[in-house]
Amino acid sequence: MRRLSAITGPRAKWVVFFAWIVVLVAMLAANLPGRFADAEENESRSFLPGSAESTAVLDVTERLAGAETAPTVIVYHRDGGLTDADRQRIVDDVARLDEATRAFSNTTPFANPVDPEASPPYLLAPDGATALIGNVIRAEDTGDTGQLLDPIDRYRELVSDPGGGLEVKVTGPAGFSADAIKVFEGINTTLVGAALLLVIVLLILIYRSPVFWFFPILAVVVAELSARGAGWVLTELGVTVNGQTSAIQSILVIGAGTDYALLLVARYREELRHHQDKHEAMAIAVRRAGPAILASGVTVMATLLSLSLAKVNGTSGLGPVGATGIGVALLVMLTFLPALLAIVGRRPFWPFVPYGPQGRGTPDHAPMRVPGLAPLVDRLGPGVTTFAVVGVLAALGALAASPAAGLVALAAVAAIVGLLVGPYRRLRAGPLERFEARMHAREHAVDETHGWWRTVGEWVARRPRLIGAGGLAVLVVMALGLLDFSSGLTQSNQFRGSVESVEGQALIARSFPPGQAAPTDVVLSAGGDVDAVVAAAAGVPGVADVSPQPVAADDRDVQLAVYLDADPYSQAAFDTVPRLRDAVRAVEPDALVGGPSAIEHDLREAAVDDTILLIPIALAIVLVILAVLLRSLVAPVLLVATVVMSFLAALGVSAVVFDVIFGFPGSDPSIPLYSFIFLVALGVDYNIFLMARVREEALRHGTRDGMLRGLAVTGGVITSAGIVLAGTFAVLGVLPLTLLTELGFIIAFGVLLDTFVVRSILVPALVFDIGPRIWWPSRRDALTRP
Repeated sequence: MRRLSAITGPRAKWVVFFAWIVVLVAMLAANLPGRFADAEENESRSFLPGSAESTAVLDVTERLAGAETAPTVIVYHRDGGLTDADRQRIVDDVARLDEATRAFSNTTPFANPVDPEASPPYLLAPDGATALIGNVIRAEDTGDTGQLLDPIDRYRELVSDPGGGLEVKVTGPAGFSADAIKVFEGINTTLVGAALLLVIVLLILIYRSPVFWFFPILAVVVAELSARGAGWVLTELGVTVNGQTSAIQSILVIGAGTDYALLLVARYREELRHHQDKHEAMAIAVRRAGPAILASGVTVMATLLSLSLAKVNGTSGLGPVGATGIGVALLVMLTFLPALLAIVGRRPFWPFVPYGPQGRGTPDHAPMRVPGLAPLVDRLGPGVTTFAVVGVLAALGALAASPAAGLVALAAVAAIVGLLVGPYRRLRAGPLERFEARMHAREHAVDETHGWWRTVGEWVARRPRLIGAGGLAVLVVMALGLLDFSSGLTQSNQFRGSVESVEGQALIARSFPPGQAAPTDVVLSAGGDVDAVVAAAAGVPGVADVSPQPVAADDRDVQLAVYLDADPYSQAAFDTVPRLRDAVRAVEPDALVGGPSAIEHDLREAAVDDTILLIPIALAIVLVILAVLLRSLVAPVLLVATVVMSFLAALGVSAVVFDVIFGFPGSDPSIPLYSFIFLVALGVDYNIFLMARVREEALRHGTRDGMLRGLAVTGGVITSAGIVLAGTFAVLGVLPLTLLTELGFIIAFGVLLDTFVVRSILVPALVFDIGPRIWWPSRRDALTRP
């Protein structure tokens, strides 16, 4: 940290600042963030474990079809029965659809390719109210989502919902995949925009400054863009990234990066009141706040990296991608942000400027050494300077894309700055000067002996055992909500709004076996007994029908289609898969079962296995890091125990809220693992921030007084960080996916619970009650004497 603090020196800060600007412009010129988005893989194979039976079936079906396939099903339905005009419309639509398919080389026709006139090109339900037509889309390039979206969009444009009482929907596996891909298209723009807007508002409220918010936000934007550039490098190394992983990485970088910035700025502001030289104040802030920030970041990174051991590819990909994002955010907040704040000094904190010991009006020591720049900044003032910096950075970005646009933007910024200088100087000489004087008179330092959090600490210290037991009882009661936890969230009910593929599946279920739209695949060797497998599959409870003839075959394998009598994306269908596998293997030991229902079943099984494996590993990682940081064995165990209780309470309350208030059908099986990793890794951050300061104070004032002083000086910034992080994760609720909405709610609620109950009441109560033994096996005499 002493070496790292050297980057805030009068000359080094400029080197660091411009080095980051060069890196950022180079990444934008190479479009690395855009390449990261293009590298997302949202097809079925990107999620499946390599050892899953469904993966083996996909290998066979892809070989038989020549590519990965996605069947399209178009359903026609009229209450009371399809009319003759409706049936003629279907025939006409098939002709129009087949004309459209000629524009897409990877699609098959809807009509019978051998003899289109042999029979009606549709499958009519026994009740006459529903008819189906279909074709197959082949993914010749699995990374090109347009190969799936373009045909589906064209089909829907031609036939969907013509009116007059006739309902027409495009569904099937291709329809479901297209709707899911559309959700993730533009997801990062929406998510990052909403998250940054929320963080800006919160930072303005926290710092009570119309100017200072810009500098942490600039650092967060640099971290986000750099993290996406680093994420593209990971995809080139073979890491699987999907839209969900990308969205979570953005939230992690913005939320955690802002937290680290808040902690550093709080310590910088504290040191500015004790040191006139801004460089000295920033160097001390880095040395003293840096270890806690570094320990926090390393804890989150190590915990996320444990996800790399997961079976589910989407989960294992989140490990290195999320850890890289946190690492980049950590690097930016410990290098770029300190250099930036050392450049701008005290003035951006206006109107609550933290003046040094020499009082208001005394300039910083060691002024900027760049010739002519210090007088220019003083002439422009903080507001105009902020606009100039933003404008120049935006112009540099435009310059990378278009030289002409960049030059025009630079000229516009220079002209506007020139127009603003005169009005600012007149305002500065009169009303602004008087306003600053009043704000300085009201500003007072909150230190170890003042403040609301000191009062809270003294209240807890009076009866620590009783208050601690009460806080623990509240968490236990909240955790009882786990009795209402359900894993009923599936692909068919994952969308919060109404989508065409789900509506089409519901229409099919009225007249056909629901599995008609997404048949389950059974593959066996070419020499196997097809009739015996068909008979065995047909006798399985939950199977509605089995195709008597193979749907595809070659000299190695045969593919059969099995239609379930339950929604192929429902729990009932998932439960049928093991029974079907047992039945077909009883007559053909090498037979395999795959398809949409089997894929979901295997993913859910793998998610449960990952949860059982990774939670103990994550706990062990956090315990080791805390033990190294606090040089204690007792404190880490107690801190992790409190965070685990906070996690169980948050999950319990969320289960009740999802069921009773939101009416969600349940949660994804991966929710407990994701929630645990994020809440333990991020929740323990606040304990690290608090206990690192408590240890620092305890070495000089004893454990009890050290706890009071540490809580007093960190309470405000940790609370602010918790609110920012909770708000950032809550932004996941703007996305129309139930899984991400639930994850955002659980993390946001858990972080607030940890901030206001665990860190503020439960942890102080434990420290007061246990006393100096909390630091065992460290030397107690150094932590007990005042």
